Amino acid sequence: MSCPRLSASLGALALASTASTAFAQTAQDSPAMQKLEALDAKVNALFAAMDDTDAGAPMSALDRITIAGYGEYHGNFVDDGTKIADPHRFVLFFGYDFGDGISLFSETELEHGFVNDGDGEISLEQLYIDITVGERSSIQIGRLLTPLGIINQRHEPTFFNGVERPNLEKFLIPSTWSQDGIGLLGEFSDNLTYEVQLTSGLDGAGFEDIDGIRGGRLKERPALSDPAVSGRIDWRPDAVDNLRIGVSAYSGGAGGGDQDADVGVDAAVDILSLDFEYALGDFDFRGVLVDSKVKGADDLNNVYGNNVGARQAGSYIEAAYHILDRGERDPNARFPEQDLVAFVRLEQYDTIDEAADGGFDDPLADREEATIGLGWWLTPKVVIKAEYQDLGYADSSIDRADQVNIGIGWTL
Repeated sequence: MSCPRLSASLGALALASTASTAFAQTAQDSPAMQKLEALDAKVNALFAAMDDTDAGAPMSALDRITIAGYGEYHGNFVDDGTKIADPHRFVLFFGYDFGDGISLFSETELEHGFVNDGDGEISLEQLYIDITVGERSSIQIGRLLTPLGIINQRHEPTFFNGVERPNLEKFLIPSTWSQDGIGLLGEFSDNLTYEVQLTSGLDGAGFEDIDGIRGGRLKERPALSDPAVSGRIDWRPDAVDNLRIGVSAYSGGAGGGDQDADVGVDAAVDILSLDFEYALGDFDFRGVLVDSKVKGADDLNNVYGNNVGARQAGSYIEAAYHILDRGERDPNARFPEQDLVAFVRLEQYDTIDEAADGGFDDPLADREEATIGLGWWLTPKVVIKAEYQDLGYADSSIDRADQVNIGIGWTL
């Protein structure tokens, strides 16, 4: 089945770029850029400790340590009557500066507050050594975040709108998605950055019809016998303030499981994604477009009976408005840096956009969702959120339960 809505979203991306040129307004202190700068500050805090600028004085062991993290607590209220309190994520970041441009980064995550018989999860989300190899580049070795889309590498709750992450970046780009290997990242120029990785691949035995490739993520001791290459380029044009356009891609094997278990099928996954972020005055816009293909899906289905789609595709676009006048903040107020943001996000994604040979096009895989919500940032690092999700299928004759979510999130 073709997906004309993908073309519409790609057109929206181009329209955002064109419209940005038409507006002469400058928004250097826009909320979107403030959030990006805050994220950069978090990552750069560890690098700042490397400089040893204090007259060459040696750093103590405590000075070399960085401890941070993030967390989010949710309440989910589903129209079918389900009501859940969910300590969704608690993540601790630990970093250490060895000196000479060598640093350790790690994130350890506990999901859903408990681990037992497949419920909840404790995992190493990131664990790598970063080695500076020049003024504009570094090498990373270990467990890395795959550089696709927006959410996977910037998934802290204070950096996105809404209680739950976009579902497109759950099923088509299975965030949070870590892989093990080596990466190179840096800058071609001040407004053009790059990242490329050679890593472990996916486990095709875990692919499904409705959840797509999400179940193929490897979290224990992933196989290196069927590797993957991924990367991205981000462009921030000088002519347009507060616009970022990104292109990311992934190509890798899906024939190896944990501890190099043989899936028994010669399968592979190719993903191409476009994304953008743009701030104009009190408005923020972002969007993601994804096209993904599973080679060998028919063989996977013959062996595992999962009806994996040969192609998955989808897109979302989001618009947000900052309600409070940041120019009139009262420094003596209870929350002098507070921000109130209303947003709407439209998603369409299909995990069987094209059925494999011998498979079938399940209408439950083709979903259309609208999320509307409000976020109250008490400080840039603490946010209270609420949202309503109108969850449906492209086939409107099929019912699907809507959902109300509330939550609080924080970043250390």
